[in-house]
Amino acid sequence: MVFQRIVRAIGGDPNKREIERLSQIVEEINRFEDPFEALSNEALTQKTSEFKARLQEGETLDDLLPEAFAAVREASKRTLGLRHYDIQLIGGMNLHAGKIAEMRTGEGKTLVATLPLYLNALTGRGVHLVTVNDYLARRDARWMAPIYHLLGMKVGVLQMAARTENGQKAFLVDLEKPNAREDLHLLDLVDRSEAYQADIVYGTNSEFGFDYLRDNLTMSLAERVQRGHYYAIVDEVDNILIDEARTPLIISGPASDDTAEYVHMAQVVRALNPEDYEVNEKDRQVSLTEIGEAHVEEILGLPLRNPDRPEDVTPEQARLMGYLEQALRAQHLFRRNKDYIVQGGKVIIVDEFTGRLMPGRRWSEGLHQAVEAKEGVHIEPESVTYATITIQNYFRMYEKLAGMTGTALTEAEEFSKIYKLDVLPIPMNLEYVAAKADSPLIIVETKDAQNYPLQYYAQKDDPQKKPVFWRRQDFPDMVYRTEEGKLRAIVQEILHYYAMGRPQLVGTTSVEHSERLSTRLGSESIRRLAQALILRDAWLEKFNKSAELEIKELQALNRPLNELNVAELRPLARQAGLSSINPEDTELFNRLAKILDIQPQNHPRLMAVLQGGVPHQVLNARKHDEESQIIARAGAFGLVTIATNMAGRGVDIKLGGELNEEVLADVIRVLERAGVEDPFNMSNDRRRQELEKLSEEDYSIYAESVHTFIQYLEDMRRVRELGGLHVIGSERHEARRIDNQLRGRAARQGDPGSSRFYLSLEDELMRLFGGAQMESLMTRMKVDPSLPIESGLLGRMVEQAQERVEGNNFDVRKHLLEYDDVLNSQRQRIYGERDRAFQKEDLHEDILDILRTELNERIPKSLKDNEGPWKLLSFLEEVQPSMTFEAEGVRAPSYTLRLMVEETGRRLGKSTQEASIRQVLLQIAGEALQAEREHILSATRDLLQKTEETIHQLDRERQDSIDTFFEGLEDARDDETLPPRRPQEMLEELSNLTRTLLRLSSEELRALPEGDEEVKSKLSAQVTRALHLLAITRTIGSVERRIDDSLNLKPADLMDSPWEEVADQILKQVDAVLSKRADSLLAADGLLSQNIDAVMARTEKESVEENRLIDLLLNMSVGSKLAIDPRTHQRGMKRVILVNYIYYAARLIQDRPSAEITSEVLEHLEDIQQRLETVWGKIEFERFRLSGTPLQNLDSSIKTALQEQMDGETFDSMMESSPDALTPEMRAKLEVLLGRRIQNQIHRHILLSVISELWVDYLTRVDALRVSIGLEAFAQRDPLVQYKGQASEMFRTLLSDIRIGVISRMFLVQPRRPGAPATEKPAPEPAPLPGAVKPVTVQESNKKKRKRH
Repeated sequence: MVFQRIVRAIGGDPNKREIERLSQIVEEINRFEDPFEALSNEALTQKTSEFKARLQEGETLDDLLPEAFAAVREASKRTLGLRHYDIQLIGGMNLHAGKIAEMRTGEGKTLVATLPLYLNALTGRGVHLVTVNDYLARRDARWMAPIYHLLGMKVGVLQMAARTENGQKAFLVDLEKPNAREDLHLLDLVDRSEAYQADIVYGTNSEFGFDYLRDNLTMSLAERVQRGHYYAIVDEVDNILIDEARTPLIISGPASDDTAEYVHMAQVVRALNPEDYEVNEKDRQVSLTEIGEAHVEEILGLPLRNPDRPEDVTPEQARLMGYLEQALRAQHLFRRNKDYIVQGGKVIIVDEFTGRLMPGRRWSEGLHQAVEAKEGVHIEPESVTYATITIQNYFRMYEKLAGMTGTALTEAEEFSKIYKLDVLPIPMNLEYVAAKADSPLIIVETKDAQNYPLQYYAQKDDPQKKPVFWRRQDFPDMVYRTEEGKLRAIVQEILHYYAMGRPQLVGTTSVEHSERLSTRLGSESIRRLAQALILRDAWLEKFNKSAELEIKELQALNRPLNELNVAELRPLARQAGLSSINPEDTELFNRLAKILDIQPQNHPRLMAVLQGGVPHQVLNARKHDEESQIIARAGAFGLVTIATNMAGRGVDIKLGGELNEEVLADVIRVLERAGVEDPFNMSNDRRRQELEKLSEEDYSIYAESVHTFIQYLEDMRRVRELGGLHVIGSERHEARRIDNQLRGRAARQGDPGSSRFYLSLEDELMRLFGGAQMESLMTRMKVDPSLPIESGLLGRMVEQAQERVEGNNFDVRKHLLEYDDVLNSQRQRIYGERDRAFQKEDLHEDILDILRTELNERIPKSLKDNEGPWKLLSFLEEVQPSMTFEAEGVRAPSYTLRLMVEETGRRLGKSTQEASIRQVLLQIAGEALQAEREHILSATRDLLQKTEETIHQLDRERQDSIDTFFEGLEDARDDETLPPRRPQEMLEELSNLTRTLLRLSSEELRALPEGDEEVKSKLSAQVTRALHLLAITRTIGSVERRIDDSLNLKPADLMDSPWEEVADQILKQVDAVLSKRADSLLAADGLLSQNIDAVMARTEKESVEENRLIDLLLNMSVGSKLAIDPRTHQRGMKRVILVNYIYYAARLIQDRPSAEITSEVLEHLEDIQQRLETVWGKIEFERFRLSGTPLQNLDSSIKTALQEQMDGETFDSMMESSPDALTPEMRAKLEVLLGRRIQNQIHRHILLSVISELWVDYLTRVDALRVSIGLEAFAQRDPLVQYKGQASEMFRTLLSDIRIGVISRMFLVQPRRPGAPATEKPAPEPAPLPGAVKPVTVQESNKKKRKRH
């Protein structure tokens, strides 16, 4: 801005020079007008094809601009009867250049936009016109559509979800589809994507933004609707890109419909004992102790984590832990009637600072649901954010962005810095025409009756200089001491102009202020105001006092009108010599009319106001359809409209009101029947002259429409004579452009009009920026509250205050943008990865790169683990479990099983005898059982040691509590002011402190208040004994679940033993149970031998082929036993692991180099991928064969690949064959291609699913970070720096989680087999190994579930 001022000082106004430059192009456009007028409609339509062809040949849009603009202007003249002014052409060129055109209200911005929209739509990339509400989107699209249709272009219209099947549909403008409903008139409902395929699309900022978010949630490219972000014109650009810039567009939904788990977990938490959890009030956290985890596992009958790999929980375990964590917080941290109340069956949060209830607000991440479960009320499903973007960041994605509004110059710096948009103020058409050297118009400057400056346009050759067009008259601001004084002055001005019949628009800054002002226009308030005005005037007249200073006797009149008491007014009236205070009495009425400056001919309208108030409309920008129609009529005779800034925005206010199109059509019919030539192109004044020549009989059935038309013109004439629309600003907005927008509603296109703002020193803007000091000065000077201050100094002070607020707001938005840019760049990265998954034809290498990256990081770290590489093998087992595909003859062993096959082969050597195979298998099984036994014993020792440490710590803490309690007893005995307490009450308190049920005899209870040492020792022993018993019980339970067998130990028998003996007993029993199990399994007639015999009986004898060894090792290791299902509580056979190979396999690789193992694992997994491709190819070929589909119907990409692999004759022969007739060689080639395609589809599905799911979780976490990061400021750290650092680290973790998510699914997702029902498993179930996960199908449920961590 400073630079522009310097430029103006040195080299003139750059805006003026730009207008002059564009004016030269206007002359070029005008030269095409005559040639284009000579074209037929068909030839004009063909111009579009010509322009597109020229673009293809290398011409640019700038080259085409003059002719394209001329084509649009000609189409507008033919279809709408509107010709673009030269200044509108300049506005169109500015928009095409990607700038903001600041154009006054009524200057035809809607028509201007047709020029650059058409020009840029020639590229075929689609252009967008963005409006502030649905009504304007469909109105403008319908209005301008005839232009586009004549030029061969389609127009799409986006509308809110309620009108378009939840955003699945949109509209195309169809001029042949009239409808009685305004919101469906000339609109054809189509798929959303079809609307976006139109050349030009109209819609709101929200709809465009939501479609972008929805597109990035789809799971297939075909579901996307948008086709990029090339060019957009934003109407009311200041409102959308400044006021709503920070507004987030959010797509959210229930995270899960399953609320039963919250109830279940609330019951579990209530069953816990005090020693099962620890409460940290300071950090607002509750955590389970190891004893507590064991207790929860006992209640649920499920493990909360794998004791062998506690750092890697399964998704199901993570889900349960999430529910459990929130249930613990709800139970122990959140108190009813403190943190929340229960009202009407709902949990309502209580604000911790103000104590106010906050209905509608909910705690996140399942906490609110946990509190609802705790209280037993209805549980509302949790909501989760699926996608979000701010308006600001959405529009910054467009390659070329432009905007138009009536007020943008005051925010030029923000537009430039954030959006790289320059603002060009476009002169009014009148100003542009008058500024030309050959213009017939001149500007006349004069004074009105009140000596205020007044400007209008007159003809140069008119000696009397009569007004032809007007400039808006902006009166100086009126500033009052008090809000009450201001409101009274506003109502007085409304009464003055209403009595005349002059239309008025009263602007407010909020719905609340609109309603308050509306109340002031009621009859009761107006009568009170009239009484106060009359009394004051009469009193001053009688006592000959000046009105400038505050008068003590009249101070009561300055109270708010609703506080004025008629009984208090009567004594004042008698002092003033009035016998009555009824404003309808003739004498008082005449005095009131004189005060309000109302002429006698307007007295009846004033009397009507006293009796019934001022008729008016209140608009609050909530019902755009209705309010747009109301605001269009706001210029009618005598109308008063109160509106907030955005109410009816985008709609012009015409003097005399809006003329119904049907009325105009009837008038034209009457004139046509009367033989009047071309009434369609006549001006309204000329039509009236022709109508007045006709008789009433000539009007026929259209008489009512004719009279309405004549009355409309008469009202327009009267309104113009009265001065046009008068705008009243009830207060200054903090942004100057908002004030300018309000003023701009008056004096449309040369109509007369005026504006005035009313302020008080109590207004927020004045109060914040010096109003208090001015109020103090005026109070000391005893200036009367009803006296206005009309001062240019005050006006400048207000503008300076506005500039300061605008600058501050810009700084805030710019600072917040830095926060937004962090998430925005991350969003672009994630959405870019989704786009790549959609668009890349072959994802095979991408998936392998993900696999290599993750394993190259994980394997070296895992091999350094002190416990050996068994955790690595367990992880690989989860990622790629063993799978058997009998029908296809393919085995896909896990890496662990592959190691066992290799070890078996190594031991067998060249032997193929059945006895040797049996012997080797049993040897390996024995060594595997021994390795597992040693591992379990080691893990049990660690558990016993940790439990001992925990018990000692808990015992110390509770003994400290006992000591503190007894010290308190001593202090209480010395304090005689404290009331005595019952011993039983003291024992209960101590039980709560130690979280132990304590018992004392009657005699010991009596000794408790005295602090008896023996009692203290007994209580201490009870606490220690209770903890000891609890530790024994929980440990035995945990170990039994780990080995899936009973230890045959009773806690009561071990309670009196020291912990060392207890630990020794448990270890001995574990060893005994495992040894007995091994002996049983390895016996000659044991289960392992039986399993081996069963496999040998059904497979080829004397074979050591890989598939046979895989089957032998797999089937040998599993068995079944009778068990109770924890969910259904029914008996059934449960599959169990007899031999766990992982710990033995870990010994086989523990001494090998890290690089060698990494290479081997990657090679193994790539081989498994190839095997799965083979299986998928065979399954897909079988599906194709059974469907009876000819090979000609193969996917084009597969046919192309086949064609590359064979000569033309062979390919043609293959295409003519049926699948059953293919040679083995042809079938093999086809299966390879089909398998690769299916694998690619699986990879695409996995990538999109994982990215989408984890991105949703990430949005929740990063939002929580944004909320909490403000606390960093208290630690003298920059919150923005901390936010960027932590968000970057979180994003790196997200990318790592995406890799793990992809890897964990890439070997598990399978296509459905041909003919299999939806409930059937798509492939043979893999033989289970420890940690194995069952494969899942691509056909996942549509119901979204949110993982809880």
